[in-house]
Amino acid sequence: MNPFFLLQGGLPPIPGAAAGPDWGAFLINVVFALLWTIVAAVAFGIAIPLAMVVFNRMTPGIDEFAELRQGNVAIAIVQFGFILSVTLVVVAILLK
Repeated sequence: MNPFFLLQGGLPPIPGAAAGPDWGAFLINVVFALLWTIVAAVAFGIAIPLAMVVFNRMTPGIDEFAELRQGNVAIAIVQFGFILSVTLVVVAILLK
């Protein structure tokens, strides 16, 4: 037996645990989570393709999708970094 167990005194009680879970608050949180999921999906669905069009216009003479079909790993890494950076900007805006 751990000798320090006796000195700890146990965990403090959880407030409201005796009354049971608050299902109303739980359901409200679920609804808000689903709404934010829909908002985030719409935001990403608009931001990523728009950013890809802007990136394609910024790099004239390079067809990124043709290069990706040919297996160009360098273009894939650049595209990944660009999409990741756009994703981080959208997440920062959504969490503000």
